[in-house]
Amino acid sequence: MTATTFFRQRSWRFWLVFVVLFVLVDAAVAAAFWTYRIYQELPPVHALEHWHPAEPLRIYADNGKLLQVIGPQLRYALPIRQVPKRLQDAFIAAENSKFYSHNPLYYPVSFPGIVRAAWVDLIHWGPVQGASTITEQVARNFYLTPKKTITRKVAEILLAYKLAQHLDRAQILDLYVNKIYLGEGAYGVQAAAETYYGKTVSQLSLGEMATLAGLPAAPSVFNPIASPASAKTRRDYVLRRMAKLGFISEAAAQRAMAEPIRARYHAPASNLAPYATDWIRSWLEKHFGPDFTYRSGLRVYTSIDPRDQQAASQDVAIGLENYAMGLDSMDPKAWRGPIAQLRGEMLQAALHGQRPPMLPDFDPANLRWAVVENVDAQRARINIEGQRQAELRLPDVAWARLHPNGQRPTSVNQVLAAGDLIWVRHYVAAATEGTGNPVWGTKVWHDVPHAGWQLAQIPHAQGALVSLNSHSGAILALVGGFSYELSHFDRALYSYRQPGSGFKPFVYSSAIDAPTLLASGHKGYYTPVSLIADTPLIIHLADGQIYAPTNYSRTFSNTPFPIWEDLADSHNVPSVRLLMDVGIPYAKTYVQRFGFPAKQVPATPSMVLGAGDFTPLQMARAYATFSSGGFLPHPYLIRKVVTANGTDVALLHCPLAYQPPARQTVIPPGVAYLMTRMMERVIRVGTGVAAQILHRHDLAGKTGTTNAEENAWFNGFNPKITTSVWVGYDDNHTMGPWAAGAREALPIWIRYMGTALQGRPDTGFFRPPDVVTARYDPQTGTLADPGAKADSGKLGYFLAGYLPPTAKSPRQRQEQSFVRALMKIF
Repeated sequence: MTATTFFRQRSWRFWLVFVVLFVLVDAAVAAAFWTYRIYQELPPVHALEHWHPAEPLRIYADNGKLLQVIGPQLRYALPIRQVPKRLQDAFIAAENSKFYSHNPLYYPVSFPGIVRAAWVDLIHWGPVQGASTITEQVARNFYLTPKKTITRKVAEILLAYKLAQHLDRAQILDLYVNKIYLGEGAYGVQAAAETYYGKTVSQLSLGEMATLAGLPAAPSVFNPIASPASAKTRRDYVLRRMAKLGFISEAAAQRAMAEPIRARYHAPASNLAPYATDWIRSWLEKHFGPDFTYRSGLRVYTSIDPRDQQAASQDVAIGLENYAMGLDSMDPKAWRGPIAQLRGEMLQAALHGQRPPMLPDFDPANLRWAVVENVDAQRARINIEGQRQAELRLPDVAWARLHPNGQRPTSVNQVLAAGDLIWVRHYVAAATEGTGNPVWGTKVWHDVPHAGWQLAQIPHAQGALVSLNSHSGAILALVGGFSYELSHFDRALYSYRQPGSGFKPFVYSSAIDAPTLLASGHKGYYTPVSLIADTPLIIHLADGQIYAPTNYSRTFSNTPFPIWEDLADSHNVPSVRLLMDVGIPYAKTYVQRFGFPAKQVPATPSMVLGAGDFTPLQMARAYATFSSGGFLPHPYLIRKVVTANGTDVALLHCPLAYQPPARQTVIPPGVAYLMTRMMERVIRVGTGVAAQILHRHDLAGKTGTTNAEENAWFNGFNPKITTSVWVGYDDNHTMGPWAAGAREALPIWIRYMGTALQGRPDTGFFRPPDVVTARYDPQTGTLADPGAKADSGKLGYFLAGYLPPTAKSPRQRQEQSFVRALMKIF
């Protein structure tokens, strides 16, 4: 080989090496510059020293029970010292066994892990395996996206080093266990423990801890609810790792592996009062904004009583269902037919539990969907939500007339067919109460244990219930409709409806408040035994029209009624006569004492019959004035709101926030007591007689039914609790010719109060000092003849100093009897 050739070969090799080195150095410089640029753009991490997770809004019942959690993510801040050591070890064993290592190869970044993952990714030609340490995962969770790219990985590594410089391992682990996503909407170990097991982290078993620790790798794949077999495989892997690392003994690992997977979804809260919590959420968001409301960990403590609220929701729903099925009144109802007819694949899917698409997302109230598998004349075999089978016999479908006035079906297959998608409920039987007065016979339902299921349909009519503590104003239960899932509109707070005769007690109060009536310039006063004529009445209105009120029965009586009897039997014409005598302007001013705004009270003769529009909450508050002895309570739903650190939040201008009870009465205690006694008679002998089924002596109330039977009410109370119930259609159309407060609203009130008054003593109403007793003649409404026997006449209650007039002389009484006889003749 010549020297020239030799040097030429060496020169070629030299230049090859030079080019390669140049490219490598250039690439290294470029990589360094690129890495530096990424590092420069990394966010500062020192703020994480004081990081707290965004916590949702939590709303609690009066007894501390969690009603609802509202927020973008389910999070619970839990200091690392409150996380059990075994749970910490489980995550370390599963995610980063070298977390406490001081070897720079393993902390804060595991370079052997990166090489291993890179090799696996290279083999599979794609990002398959991760190699992120706990520190890297914290960096990614707080600052980066989960997208797998080289740029993100480099940023993750650099951030991990920054974290390791500013935070110790305990702080990093604290951030990790509170930020990590563990499936089912749960972020952090405490949220996951409650979501999967309904426990706090301190209550978890070793197997449950290992199950949670196995989730970060793939929350959807290892979900113990959706994929219990995969979750068990992953759990056992974590347990073996814990044993290998010395965190637990081999025996403990084996015992934990023997545990079955018991996870099931636990909702953050079983919201018993959706209408109440929705109002609270809406008001807070409107006044404080969504970020502060939903992410700052606010805690709202309400007045809701869970037992009463659950009863209220169930009783309103069943009462409306009964109306839709014609079980509560004399108005028959037609079967509107099945929800749909299922066939083919959709039928088979429904029989296996798949919810048919034509159904709402959730079952309304206490109804359950079912599919008819087969049917004959005697029975229909049904599949209830793919979970159980049952039979419907003729009594279970007997209400389902094919037309409103048609005959009851005589066979099951007249009503149902195979493939029908229907609603069913647990069997409820309705029985007539108060049959001593057939006009007001009310059907109160009762559960029939082990009686099976009953065909039902979603009611078109709606209802509302508000129950208050009569003295403090605390709202114990609030129901705004048949089902919150079907309609979010809160009729208890926002539906303004005519109260019918339920408004009479407020006008009557103005009449028997003798001192106030006389002070207004009236020449006389009324007592509960004053007589009022029930004869046809014609009133010429200022606009030239004629107003002629009628009674519900469409009949009149030639015998005048005492005020108490007029109220008990809800006669209309005597009530209008009473209003016209005391004067419309005076009555309009007086009834505002019960909290009714002046603009809602019409200055017309029909005011006493409930011509104004009021919400169930307004009615309940007004009736609580009688129950409380003359005090007008301020209804409240929110007792207090506190921040995550326990600081009270000022609730300025919140209409349903707590206020101290009133110190001054708005009507004299004696007037409140006399009106209460009159409304006690409503239940003893009047339109509310069915409430005697509760076997209590401390109940009072008043029915209300409007023209064309558009609204049905019952407002009633005992010395502690006041409850108003309304039933009607949202569009104000009639409920039927026989609908009435005693038939549609009263049964709901009875069922609810039966629960609300459980355990409360039957003490009766307190008689204030300004009420005295005296004997009177019920035929004349005057005091009994002073010269008669001591026990003559009836014993009545009256305001002190304002007794009925003295009895007339025998000649005057004879003349009055003669006049009454003439009235009967003519």
